[in-house]
Amino acid sequence: MQNLFLFNLQRIGVAFIIFSVYAVCSASWASTGSLMPLIKSDLGLDNQQATLITSIIIIAKIFGASFTAFLVYKFGLKKGYFLGCLLISSGVFLTFVESYLGILIIRFLMGLGSACALVCLVPITQQWFEKKSLHFMISFNTNSNIVGYIIALLFAESISNYFGNWRYSLSFYAWINLVLIILWIFIGKDENKDIKQEKTSDKKEFLSALKSRLTWGMIVFYMGPILFLNSIFTFLPTFYAEYAGFTKELADIAKKEIPALANFAIIFGPFIGLYFKRKGYSFKIMLLIGSLCMLISGICMLFLEKLIIIQIFAVLSGLFFSLWWPFFFNLPSELKNASPQRSAYIMSTFWSITFTLLALNLELVSFSVDKTHSFTLGFVYTFVLIFVSAIASQFILPKKDHFIERGK
Repeated sequence: MQNLFLFNLQRIGVAFIIFSVYAVCSASWASTGSLMPLIKSDLGLDNQQATLITSIIIIAKIFGASFTAFLVYKFGLKKGYFLGCLLISSGVFLTFVESYLGILIIRFLMGLGSACALVCLVPITQQWFEKKSLHFMISFNTNSNIVGYIIALLFAESISNYFGNWRYSLSFYAWINLVLIILWIFIGKDENKDIKQEKTSDKKEFLSALKSRLTWGMIVFYMGPILFLNSIFTFLPTFYAEYAGFTKELADIAKKEIPALANFAIIFGPFIGLYFKRKGYSFKIMLLIGSLCMLISGICMLFLEKLIIIQIFAVLSGLFFSLWWPFFFNLPSELKNASPQRSAYIMSTFWSITFTLLALNLELVSFSVDKTHSFTLGFVYTFVLIFVSAIASQFILPKKDHFIERGK
């Protein structure tokens, strides 16, 4: 009985750490979107250069996701997660760096670490939780980045004002991550498996993930929504402050409130989605419906003018954005013969390619803003991509007979 209590306590500790690490990391990542006008003024940057301080983390995640697969292969989940996430705390050195290049290098290292935190969310959860609670916990943990985004959108400017410098505010998050990773040393564990047997199959698992229809179906589907999500905290504050044509008073409200409302609503979407999942709805139908409803709500959020209507559609776009998460992010754990190791390779491949596409798309949107002096073209491109990716993924994702039947 005592052993069960200690195990449950340890499991709660693990859930707290992996959730908090990515939430705090995401807050640091997203804060540069809210602080973009200040960063541009301080460093004398244009939109593309300032956006790169945010998107360099995405570029790093391209390599970091593959790097995570190597760390897990070489050291196991516990040590691999620790070594990868330790890089997030390189942000403590931002207080000593003045040059634009130095800031980019540190943000790149943080991106490598954040990729490890993201990729390991599913396999570590799969390792610690039983199937009856696994779907809920994966849905819960995938909300960690949204919590981080909300913290950034609501408090980035206040934290920066408190410290008197935007560099110090970003370093603050890195120090919190360092404490969390040190706690992981005492709480985390590796699987009780034959390590030699596991390593002999790693190369086969990696190649299998590269060729998997699930991997590529997930990539194709998510490239539209992830651009929309990143646009919310990267571009929306600047859009409402400088390009929406609002009065200064209205712009000051909208640049904080609208992105925050959308992200806040995202937190609740997965739990609504779990209801539909338990009712036995097809994952392909939910992906399609959720994506198209998000598309309609997002268009209304950006192109309508009355604040109360924008607020309503911001909430709806957030809910529809995450409604399908319990179906989507649970897919690797629901494959027949699924394992934490196999999920780690699928997710590392998925995130590497997804972040490559995201980095290119963010720079494309930034380029269109600098050239047209408007976000219209960039936002239209985002919505077209959501529509195309939702339809195309229906033909690529595997059929339901590739997955474990519900209830088993």
